[in-house]
Formats: sequence, C-alpha cells, structure tokens
Amino acid sequence: MSLIRRDRDYFRDLIPMRETINNFIEDLFTRFPTFSQAGEWRPSIDLIDRGTEYVIRADLPGYDPENVTINVLENSVQISGQITEEKDTQEGNFQLRERSFGSFTRTIPLPVQIKPEEAKARYKNGLLEITLPKVEAPKGRILNIETE
Repeated sequence: MSLIRRDRDYFRDLIPMRETINNFIEDLFTRFPTFSQAGEWRPSIDLIDRGTEYVIRADLPGYDPENVTINVLENSVQISGQITEEKDTQEGNFQLRERSFGSFTRTIPLPVQIKPEEAKARYKNGLLEITLPKVEAPKGRILNIETE
C-alpha cells in the first residue's frame, strides 16, 4: 500500500465560509435598532469616513435635542440621551405599546484621532449628525542614502 501525500489545507478552504457567516451575523445585528447586553435600547448609527473627517449619523426618533448629550474625545464619541414617558394620557387604555422610553448611552470608538474642539452636531427630523475633523497624520519623508 502506498501513501498519498495531500498538500491541501482544509482549514484554508473554510475561510470564505467563516467570513460569510461573520458578515451575516454582523448584518443581522447592525441593520436593526440594537439592544445592549442589559436589554437597553441603543440607536443605530452610521460611521462615514470622508477623508479629512468622520461623520456619525444616529437615529434618535422622538428625542428632544436638549435631552441628548454628546461627549467627544480624541478617539471616541459617547452619545447619551433620555426620553420620558408621557404620564398624562387621557386617550384610553393601551391595546398595544411598542414605543420605548428611558435612557441610553452609546460609545463609538474611532480608528484615528480627531479634533474634539472642532466637532459639530446637527439634529433634524430624528437624525443626529456629528462631524468630526481628523487630526492630520504626521507625514514622514523619504531619506536619500549617502554613499562614500
């Protein structure tokens, strides 16, 4: 009986399947409003890289901008807010109640440093947009090699 050597790496063949499963799970949890591990609601966000700045868009339907706090650090942004339940409802008894009330906090880590002092925020129709200018990366230089 002769032995046949196999040069095939079966684990390498599984990488595309693993990436597909990871992308599916990531899409499943990022396309819908998310909940933290404690069951707290967190707004859905988009983080957009525009070259010289980042833009964060967060869905905050029903939130009053006065009840939203944005804390900008050099490498992250923390958004927190609160919406209170309407206590005086004279409309009758609820048959269905799906709207959320309470507070949330969400921290978004950033891939590069930004300039917190130049950050700007805008709120319109339930969409919060935060513009975060990037710190310019130090530019290196190419050295010429001297020969003797």
